[in-house]
Amino acid sequence: MVTLKDIAARAGVSMMTVSRVMNGNQGGKASEATAVKIRSIAEEMGYVPNSSARSLAARSSKIIAVVLRDSTDGNPLADPYSSMFLGIIIQTMQRRGYYVMVHFVQDYSDITFWLRSWRAEGAIFLGVFDNEIRNIRNSNRIPLVFTDSYSNVRQVSNVGIDDYKGGVLAAQHFLSRGHTRLAFAGPPSETTGVIAERLAGFSEALAQAGVPLPENWIYNTSRQSPAEILADITSCDEHPTGLFVTSDLIASQFYEAALQTGVEIPDQLSLIGFDDFPLDRILTPTLTSVHQDVSEKASRACDILLRRIADPNAPSESLMLDVHLVERDSVRDI
Repeated sequence: MVTLKDIAARAGVSMMTVSRVMNGNQGGKASEATAVKIRSIAEEMGYVPNSSARSLAARSSKIIAVVLRDSTDGNPLADPYSSMFLGIIIQTMQRRGYYVMVHFVQDYSDITFWLRSWRAEGAIFLGVFDNEIRNIRNSNRIPLVFTDSYSNVRQVSNVGIDDYKGGVLAAQHFLSRGHTRLAFAGPPSETTGVIAERLAGFSEALAQAGVPLPENWIYNTSRQSPAEILADITSCDEHPTGLFVTSDLIASQFYEAALQTGVEIPDQLSLIGFDDFPLDRILTPTLTSVHQDVSEKASRACDILLRRIADPNAPSESLMLDVHLVERDSVRDI
């Protein structure tokens, strides 16, 4: 393995000079001609910087961990939300000179082991960890930033969106188009959390308009497939005319099921999704969706974490970003 000492011997300069040049910190100690010569020799000799050694010397790993909830039914990054969010984090942190390590976990007991093994300087949690936040925080003294958290644990840094408003916007759009028989579909919802907030906003906006949301029209997509839900919805004459789905990914599965079962969107069933991903513009018909700015959410999470790393005594920060509805062709007039 080629070392700085080898390059210094070939270039006829000190090892300190080579170190300054290779780390971009000449400090006026080497001319530009000497720096060009050193970099050329390093490339010719196949020098590879030892990031681990550099981190130890600087007492800084420059590693940021991104922790995702593991999926029991496939690749967590198959979800466009997660892959888009992670991509922005990696781009942002690389520009700031950090390395990003990604780990899938099933419970908090895995988290501390990996954070300490990597000597991570901070961590961003992608997904819902509300039931474990207290344990995660108590076990780790590095800066932590959560996303989409509705935990009641105090002094936690979090970046989320106004999920409740998203549900309200979906209800208001359906009502404005004349729909009064409406349903909701999404994964299991606890008393708090992203899905619960979207459902609460949707159902309460309907209630204020005098439109009920029957319990049997709140569908659990973990228990029933989109095809089964569509069969249930269309099995009676007075079936729902509109369905609010908690993510565009799940909404796209309803499109596929509708194609297979002969249900026409929006003529037989209108749909509103949540996220406003590029996918929505290529579905037929194009999907009306509640827009959240995933890029801004990821960027804000990075900014908060970097501020906490720079100043460990900085106060925690909690942000709620706005949402808006993007109207397309998946909701018909009644």
